[in-house]
Amino acid sequence: MKNNKVILSVVAGIAIAGGIIAWLMLGGDKPITIKPGDGVTAQINASLKNSVVKREKDGKLLWEFTVAEVVNDKAKNEAYLKGLKGKLYRSDGSFIEMTADKGSAGLKSNDFALEGNIKAVLNTGGELYADKITWNQEKDIIRAEGNFKLYKDSYTATAASAETTSAFKHMKLKGNAKVEKGGE
Repeated sequence: MKNNKVILSVVAGIAIAGGIIAWLMLGGDKPITIKPGDGVTAQINASLKNSVVKREKDGKLLWEFTVAEVVNDKAKNEAYLKGLKGKLYRSDGSFIEMTADKGSAGLKSNDFALEGNIKAVLNTGGELYADKITWNQEKDIIRAEGNFKLYKDSYTATAASAETTSAFKHMKLKGNAKVEKGGE
């Protein structure tokens, strides 16, 4: 009697397993096959963590950043950067040390943009703070936007936005512009 119950349980188990397998194999629709050229495109963006991104021109280093993460977007010819620390090298041999939360760099140009908690310190004296900075390498123009502050020699400049060169010698200020000399 016990043997009959065991045999019946095994046969029932096999029948249920066979039914489930048949349902999985034979039930449902066939997967869709997509052929290349059917209007489907795919883009693969390379992503690297803890990397160094730099640009050179004629064998001379223009700028170099250590980044927590860089994502290369080939379709837009842009590299998106996170957690930046680096230097912008000037033609006179001095440099500007920069930090920012994030940014982007043109893959075919030497230009870049930085955003979030930006601090730029000129090694010959001067500090710049802003929410966003863009640098056009060819024209050597630095544009700063949002909570702009510059400390150079005994001068302090604040504005909504500013435009200068990497030398910080001449500057155009816009929006609640204020320049002060002296003081603490």
